[in-house]
Amino acid sequence: MNFNNKNFEHIKDLYEMDKDFKEQLFKSTLFDFYLDFIGYTTNRNLKKEEEEENKRNPKYKNYENYYKIRNSLTTHKWKYKVHDANQIFGCREYEQFGKALLIFENVGYEDVYKFIDNLLVEEK
Repeated sequence: MNFNNKNFEHIKDLYEMDKDFKEQLFKSTLFDFYLDFIGYTTNRNLKKEEEEENKRNPKYKNYENYYKIRNSLTTHKWKYKVHDANQIFGCREYEQFGKALLIFENVGYEDVYKFIDNLLVEEK
């Protein structure tokens, strides 16, 4: 995948804004909110669970576990109630969030998820 689309830069900028939030000791950041909003967190948690499930029993899927992951607040990165976001984010954050969503005009979810995977791997 070619990550030269200018909107990928908006996601990277959003990711870099995390430092501001972490310095102020927030338990969640705008990037966390973004990952949950676009479904990245749930998708990657389900993928991880599916891989582990296939190792344990490749012929049987435990849909109850998938349901728990998909609907559990503890598996999401955003640790506040959604309506609390307006008390944490300002105009700059809302603008950056909107710009990061523009990627979906012409790029599919899996490609965006791969870009985020690469972004998070670079951090480590």
